[in-house]
Amino acid sequence: MKWSYLIFSITYIVMILVAFLLPFFSDPGYLISENTLSELGAQNTQNNWIMNFIFILLGFIIFINGFKVLDGFRLQVLVLLVFCISLLLTGIYLHAPINRELTFDSYQNEMHSVFSTLAGISFCTYCLTISFIARWRNQKLLAILIGIIALILSYLMVIHSDYRGVYERGIFIIAFGWILYSFKFYEYVFTKKEYFKLINRNQK
Repeated sequence: MKWSYLIFSITYIVMILVAFLLPFFSDPGYLISENTLSELGAQNTQNNWIMNFIFILLGFIIFINGFKVLDGFRLQVLVLLVFCISLLLTGIYLHAPINRELTFDSYQNEMHSVFSTLAGISFCTYCLTISFIARWRNQKLLAILIGIIALILSYLMVIHSDYRGVYERGIFIIAFGWILYSFKFYEYVFTKKEYFKLINRNQK
């Protein structure tokens, strides 16, 4: 658990650095305020492999940590799996380049859109399901609040498209930061298996 959590922590920090530094080594027309992280990993874009590798690595390392932390909570593990697979596939199916005059695979672009949308939906669902099993009230409220913030920022990306790069970076920093925090500090209610073990132990 320690090594996988450490890798997650390092990947999170690298993701933030890449989100703000890679644009200087990407498409000359890329703007941090306007363009998304998906466009950093877009087709026919310089150094796009870096952002896509981070998407894929996050998908793997989050599930490895989550599977251990949420052992016994099947619904939460399932929702997390959907989120992680969706995130991973956004790094495999690439966004269209900023310059649409360049040749690109429209099927990949469509699939990227599908999986990035599914990642957003499954993350908000995950926040909600975690609120059901978190042991303490403040942890429940924080999980719900993070989901609401992600929804609001996603909506702002649509209505204020000139700043969608800023809003999306906010989503990534807040969402993955919360996941990192929750894996380390959240406490959960007993699973049915743990509950029956406790009863049997008390009856002996």
